[in-house]
Amino acid sequence: MNDPGLSIGEGWQDLVTVLASEPAPQRTYIIGGTDSGKSTLCRYLTRELNAYGTTAYIDCDTGQSAIGPPTTVGLAITDRNVPATSLLRFVGATSPRGHLLQTLTGAKRLLETAVSAGASAVILDSPGYISGDAAFEFQFQMIDLLQPDHIVALQRGRELERLLANFRRHPGIRIHRLGISPAVITRPPAERRRYREEKFRAYFVGAEVHEVSLRRLGLHGRVPDLRKPVQVHRRLVALCDRWNFAIALGVIGSADPETRRMQVLMPPVDRSRAASIQFGSLYLDLAAPPGEMESYSPFEATRG
Repeated sequence: MNDPGLSIGEGWQDLVTVLASEPAPQRTYIIGGTDSGKSTLCRYLTRELNAYGTTAYIDCDTGQSAIGPPTTVGLAITDRNVPATSLLRFVGATSPRGHLLQTLTGAKRLLETAVSAGASAVILDSPGYISGDAAFEFQFQMIDLLQPDHIVALQRGRELERLLANFRRHPGIRIHRLGISPAVITRPPAERRRYREEKFRAYFVGAEVHEVSLRRLGLHGRVPDLRKPVQVHRRLVALCDRWNFAIALGVIGSADPETRRMQVLMPPVDRSRAASIQFGSLYLDLAAPPGEMESYSPFEATRG
């Protein structure tokens, strides 16, 4: 598959040779900070390794999502013989901060699904959350939980060495260090926010208001007090199936605590598949001017 927009970094082709030469399935965890070229490397590896068998790409960057809308971790399975398939887990925020468990669990469940589907290579694009003690511990737990065969560290200096030291003697993990490609473009926060807004607007094109009854559905996530409109109006939610994968994202318009019904803007969806509603922390105003679509209420601890 030709991708003329893909700029290949130094050592990438050698990495493909190593990954392709080892027995399947192989799990590769890509780690690096913001604007380190992680997503481009993941696209390249997925494309190249697909020549050897079914590949799975797991995108854990909820802020700059490549597979699903922001606030989700996504799985895309590519097989040369069948159309690509995708699956989403809802995290509910555009950063792992304050949502570490949701991110960890989502990544683990998607990895299990990829392996069960027979993927010979699984490429995991980690969040660019690497600065500070909380981020360090989060990345450590991600790697320890997912148990990749390979860690690929994209670093400008030695910023990841403290983390990598914990896996240097792991018998099942190989560590690969790559520099940041000169082709990588640093994007300011405003541009990253604009990207999220464009993704949200594209996702909700053709969305309609649905009345959703909560009486026969499970509720989890940051469940609000339905009696307080400030906690409900414009909150982002996900309709989830019985395996807790996201069927569709929605934005709450209003809720009636007496009838336990909500008016939710969401794309066309088969609501008979729904088993639960997961409440996120993000509030979304699709009619807001650029730069003002996303917000978090004062009682929420996380900002993306």
